[in-house]
Parts: sequence; C-alpha cells; structure tokens
Amino acid sequence: MAGVKRISGLIAFVICVNTAAWDKCCAQDSAYMVHYFDSVKTRAFAILSKVDTTARSIYWPSVDPQLFFSNLRRNIRYPAKFNQGKSTNFCSYAALTHLLITYQPDNYVRMILALYFNGNAGLNKRTIKPSKRVREAAGTLSRKGELDILHADQLWLLTMADTFKGYLNLFDHKYDEGNENTFWAATNYKKFNKMLREFGKYKVEAAGSDLIRPWKKDLYGYTQRQLEKGLVMLYINSTLMHPTKHSFFLLPAPTHFVVLYEIKKTDGMIEIKYWDYGLKTVQLITPKRFRKTIFGISTITQ
Repeated sequence: MAGVKRISGLIAFVICVNTAAWDKCCAQDSAYMVHYFDSVKTRAFAILSKVDTTARSIYWPSVDPQLFFSNLRRNIRYPAKFNQGKSTNFCSYAALTHLLITYQPDNYVRMILALYFNGNAGLNKRTIKPSKRVREAAGTLSRKGELDILHADQLWLLTMADTFKGYLNLFDHKYDEGNENTFWAATNYKKFNKMLREFGKYKVEAAGSDLIRPWKKDLYGYTQRQLEKGLVMLYINSTLMHPTKHSFFLLPAPTHFVVLYEIKKTDGMIEIKYWDYGLKTVQLITPKRFRKTIFGISTITQ
C-alpha cells in the first residue's frame, strides 16, 4: 500500500502542474483507493460465504457461532471499530488487527476461520496453535464492555497473546482466568514489531524502545516524514497523552499503542489524528508533551 501511495503521489506531482489538474488527479487517486478497499472486502466476504456459519467449533466450546460470525462481518465492514475491550492489555493486538482488517481482510478471514474450524492456523513459516486453556476461555470473558459479546475478537485476541511472548511475559506463559488484564497479555516494543512483520509480512522501520524515547532531534519532522513513507504506529504513554487533574504521579514509561493517520502544526501546537480504542481521535498536544509521550515509532514501508 505504501508503494501504491508513493507511486501515485509521484505521478500526481509530475502531471498536475496547476490547481485544477491537481484536484482532478487527487480525485482519481481517491477513487482508486475506494475501489481497492471495496475489492479486498469483497474477497473477504467471498471467503466467508463458502463456510457453514451455523457450525459450532469443536475446538472453542464457549464460542457462540452466531456471535462469532456476526462479529466477523462487522469487522470486515468497519475495521476502525475494532476494540480491545475494557480493562484489558490487548491494545497492541488491537492496533495490529485494525491494520490487518483494513488492508488485508481476506488474510485475516482465512486465519481466523482456520483457527475456528481447525484449532490452528498457518502464519508465514510457523503455525499458530492456541493452548487448551485459551480455547476454553474464548467466549467467556465478561465485564469487558462490548468485547463480552464479540466472540471472534475474544478468540483472536487471546490467541495472539498466547502465541507471541516477550520479556514482559517471562513469568506468566500459561493463561489463567483474568490474565487478559495482566502481564500475560502485555506487549513490549520488540514483540510488537515482530508481530507486525510476521502477521502482515510487513517491512517495518522502528525507532525507540521500552525505556528510551526515539533519539531524534526533530521528532515532529521525523514522524511527519515517516507518515509520508507508509503506515505509522506510535508506542506512547497514554497518561501523558490524556493527562487529567488527578494525574499526580506519571510513570515515565510507555503503556499503549495507537495508529497515526495525520500530523500537522497548528498555532504552535501539534495536531494529530489517530486510531485508538475503536475510533479515530483528533487531538492538540504541545511539542514538549508530544516528545515526552512518544516512546516508539513503527513504520510499515512495504
């Protein structure tokens, strides 16, 4: 996708030498993107149409078929609504899944259907095979907001957390009830970038870490340039992003992943548009707080 954007942008620059021509080219580029998203969604629904959507899975005893397949259809239609649920540590998996459903819904559908019907799924050169504890837990999560009835999302998020491990999960590898709220489901920065590369076969550029912020003199300029190259995910301290008068003590560490869509300067402030918690948000933030908030910038360039 980034390649398509770069090539179409170059064509527009070379051909559109006046405002009217530029507007015409932008309209054509936008029409192409609409056609692309419609076509990948059509492929995803075509795959879904070939399976028995009333069949109960023998591998996921608590997953309701009706809730599972209605959840799948909703995700394909509205990828921006994908949400990790209330009080969970699934934010990294949700950010990755939002991108996967947006740009590769057909691959997403293939994998999740394989998990549902076979209990495992192929992922590049490895096989995803969630543990029995995870398969028994999917469909039973409660007090998680809308996630309670989104059985496909429960199955998917639990599987992702069970499959990928980092140093934060070192002492908690086996799922127990309630672990979706603990370090069992947590993600460090290296683990997140590994998931991006494996799930979507994406080429990823990463700057930052779990402890030290990106070493960039002009962080705003770097972020803006990365957004021109491809799709950008930010690893942030969410309390700094959304400070309140009750935030007396701020832990200087990253806690959350979001997907960046736009960034620009407005009257000395930085205006950012990003995806988070199932919706897109526009926010003004001071350059100082922007620098303190960002711990990682991951760019999908291919």
